[in-house]
Amino acid sequence: MLLITCPATRSDELVADRLVRPVADPRTRPGVVAVAVACPCGREHVYLTGRRIEEARARLAGAAHDRRADRRIAA
Repeated sequence: MLLITCPATRSDELVADRLVRPVADPRTRPGVVAVAVACPCGREHVYLTGRRIEEARARLAGAAHDRRADRRIAA
């Protein structure tokens, strides 16, 4: 079972595993998992995971790089 928030009705719905299917290929979009969910409202919704995680990692890596660039190096 998977607990989702339906974007159409804004309510929490419990969905059976058999109604969830993967739609993103990890070979073409590493770090991103997309699933299509047949919602009880009658629509099919796509949920992405991993995208925000990768963006956060990139931001942290950029911030760490910026901090290293700010350090003075003794000659």
